[in-house]
Amino acid sequence: MNTRALDFCMQVSLGHASLQLKLDDALGTWHGMGLDDFMLLRQLAQAPGGRLPLADLVRPLGLRPSAVMRQLVPLEKTGRIQREPGRQVLLRPAGRAQLAEAIETAAAICETALRASSTQSLAAAQDLLAGLCRSPALEL
Repeated sequence: MNTRALDFCMQVSLGHASLQLKLDDALGTWHGMGLDDFMLLRQLAQAPGGRLPLADLVRPLGLRPSAVMRQLVPLEKTGRIQREPGRQVLLRPAGRAQLAEAIETAAAICETALRASSTQSLAAAQDLLAGLCRSPALEL
């Protein structure tokens, strides 16, 4: 049995956990949001018109639809997003402004975390992780 694939996937998981803890801490301290909210707002910001169907948020966030719905409630109450008819979610100006500030913090943390990596190794790792995301073996 070759454990290379398992070892790699465990390293990816551990790296993700470490980065998530650091980002959660900094985003919570400076911007009053966790990484999950940051990721949701960023997905909306990257969508045309800042609007996406709820179903399009599920996979990128790695959550079930019911968990995404629970995450939307406080974001809607604080005016950062708006739920619309047809299960659409819209990024509101307050959410866009908060995200713009938080992006600077998150980018600085990510740059520091990857400072020792070469451009080539980062590009290769990004390609590898993108392929992992598209793997049929990981479909729910």
